[in-house]
Amino acid sequence: MKKIGFICLAGLDNFIDDIIEDLSNDYNVRKFIIRDQQEIYNAIDWSDIVWLEWANQSAIVGTNYKKIKDKKVILRLHGYESLSDMPRQINWDSVNKLIFVASNVLNIMKTTIPDIEKKARIKIIHNGINLNRFRFGERKPGYNIAWIGFINHKKNPPMALQILKKLTDSDERYKLHIAGQSQDPKYDLYLDYIAKEMGIFDNINLYGQVADINDWLQDKNYLLSTSMLEGYGYAIMEAMAKGIKPIIHNFFEAKYFYPKKYLYNTIDEAVTNIIDTHDYNSKVYRHWLIREKLTLKDQMKQIRNVIKEI
Repeated sequence: MKKIGFICLAGLDNFIDDIIEDLSNDYNVRKFIIRDQQEIYNAIDWSDIVWLEWANQSAIVGTNYKKIKDKKVILRLHGYESLSDMPRQINWDSVNKLIFVASNVLNIMKTTIPDIEKKARIKIIHNGINLNRFRFGERKPGYNIAWIGFINHKKNPPMALQILKKLTDSDERYKLHIAGQSQDPKYDLYLDYIAKEMGIFDNINLYGQVADINDWLQDKNYLLSTSMLEGYGYAIMEAMAKGIKPIIHNFFEAKYFYPKKYLYNTIDEAVTNIIDTHDYNSKVYRHWLIREKLTLKDQMKQIRNVIKEI
C-alpha cells in the first residue's frame, strides 16, 4: 500500500482532514504537522507520495530537500502565498503537480510568476464541502450575522462593523457573531475602540477559534464575507451548505464564482441584501454547491485522478 504524507505547518491543516479520511481507504496516509526543518525531512523520507499543503515555508524546505527527487510530489496553493515571495523560492523541478483551489488564485500567481504554467503542471481543484457534516435546515431572515475567519487585513473586518452600524441604525436587534482568532494586535485595539465609538460594542460577540463550526452556525441567519481576497471562500460554502444566505463582498474575481445577487460592492448594497426578506431561499443556496460541483465527493474524484496520474 502506497504511503501518502500530508505535510503542513502547525495551525494550517484546516482543509485536509476530509481528504485524508477519504484516501485512507486505499492508501497508508499520515498527517505531519511540521514545526522544524528536520520534521519535514522525516515526513518526506517516510512518504512515497508527498502532499505539500500551502506553498509556504514548508514547501520551500521540502522541494529543496535532495531526497525529494525520488518521490512523487503534489503541492496545493490556496491563496495568500500567491502574493508573497515564497513561490519564487520553491524548486518547481521537484513538483509533479501544482493544485490551485481556484482560477483567480492562478491568475494572481501569474502577476508574480508569469511563466508558472511552464514551471509546473497545473490543475485547478476547488475546495469541496462535506455535505454530510453540515446539516441543512430551512431558514428565514433574522438578526444573527456570522463572520468567520482570522482577524487580519485580508479579511477586512472594519467593513463588517460599518455594515453592522448601518443595520443597527434601523434595528438594534442585529448582532454580529465573529468566529476566528486575531492575527494582529493593532486590529484588536482598533476594533474594540471603534465599536465603542460607533455604539455597536454590545452588538458584537467574539468567540475566538470555534471547534465545531457546524454547530456554531446553527442559529445564524446570514454569512457575511468582507474579504478582499479569497479562493472560493470555504466559510461561505459551509454556510450555504446549511441553508444560510451568503452576503459576499465582491473580492477579486468573485463575480466569476458566485451569482451576482449574492455579491455587494458597497456597504449600502450589503445592508440591502440582508434586509431583503423576500429573497431568502435555503434550498437554493445548498443546491448551488451541488450544481457547481463544490462538494467533497467532486473534489475527491479529481484528487484521486491526480494521484493516479503522477
